[in-house]
Amino acid sequence: MKHFQDKVVRSLVTGAALALSNSALAAGFQLVEHSASGMGRAYAGEAAIADDASVLAANPAAMSLIEKTTFSGALSYIDPNVEVDGTRNFGAGPNLDAGKDSAAPSALVPAVYFVHPLNDQVTLGIGAFSNFGLETEYGNDYGASDIANKTSIKTVNINPSVAYKLNDQLSLGFGVNYIRAEAELISSVPKTSPLYSGATLVDLSGDGDAWGWNAGVLWNLSQNTRLGLSYRSKLSVKLEGDMESAIVPGYNDSGSLTVDLPDITELSLFQRINDQLAVHASVTYMGWENFDKLEVKLNGGDDIVLKEENWDDSIRYAIGATYNVDSYLTLRAGLALDETPVAEENRSLSIPDADRMWYSIGATYKVNANLSVDAGYTHLNGDKVYLSDESNFRGEFNGSSEGDANLYSVQLNWVM
Repeated sequence: MKHFQDKVVRSLVTGAALALSNSALAAGFQLVEHSASGMGRAYAGEAAIADDASVLAANPAAMSLIEKTTFSGALSYIDPNVEVDGTRNFGAGPNLDAGKDSAAPSALVPAVYFVHPLNDQVTLGIGAFSNFGLETEYGNDYGASDIANKTSIKTVNINPSVAYKLNDQLSLGFGVNYIRAEAELISSVPKTSPLYSGATLVDLSGDGDAWGWNAGVLWNLSQNTRLGLSYRSKLSVKLEGDMESAIVPGYNDSGSLTVDLPDITELSLFQRINDQLAVHASVTYMGWENFDKLEVKLNGGDDIVLKEENWDDSIRYAIGATYNVDSYLTLRAGLALDETPVAEENRSLSIPDADRMWYSIGATYKVNANLSVDAGYTHLNGDKVYLSDESNFRGEFNGSSEGDANLYSVQLNWVM
């Protein structure tokens, strides 16, 4: 009996941790919602554009383009629709429905920035934003709640930065990053199961922090052409907290789970066509290859290797345009392709990740010489993917997943 219980809990902890990786790490749910101005062009050319103080999040070197002290505050609303269609086989008897109309609730993502030119060469800045985070909730009555039930992770990144202008052509930037994360992971026996019906298998909650760095270069090739290159270091966040189980008393213990976050490299181009029109492009490389396994370490001495992930690196491609209608109104549009790092053989119900397209529009209205307002909208469309996910508890899930999302963002900029 004890062996069976250990097997059940090992499977359920795996499901919970995989849900954490989906919420915190999947390419489509990596949070790039750093600004409303950037959203309007699908975040194309971010490392080479400095519309406002939010450029700090993309490339600290580009702060050298900010001529006056500037504050920017943005609020983004993410409204996802992740639909799961499938059946759950518990062994004997007919297959049970394991579909879910909406597995991811909506979320608000704030961001604030302050950039201050100290003199003609040095610019200082600080920003608070999030690079990773999401919530998925299938519910206790879901037919495969032992594989995926509820996951919540929130992160905040505090990023003081400095830019140094070497000359009119070249600027360098550097920043320090403090990451704070909080997470909750819950798995339960499906209510349709004849054994332990509805019992909590795993309830994990914890928090942790980590330090990293980022750097960038801005190169003015000419008055109309700029290149930006930025790099953000990989991070290992150790989440420490408590685990509870109604099935196995021995798993009521404290412990830790270390999540490896990828390094991010972005190359961006800004090209002015004329006084009204400019085009932009970005290629962003995500170093997911370091995310190779998940392991829980309990303080009682048990170390559980949950799964060998073996994710791949991924690339995001974005193109966009900005059109200045007049001195008050600016319009934007953009397209992006966001690749998934999860190969088909590694896809699961907890990580049904897929390639997705971004379709974005936006605008800026200049109220006066000091105040401007940005708005951005994106429709994100993900591919339909098929998956099979076996549970060590009992039976397996077979089905498909398809998701899209609507993203909205507003931003206020104050030039002092």
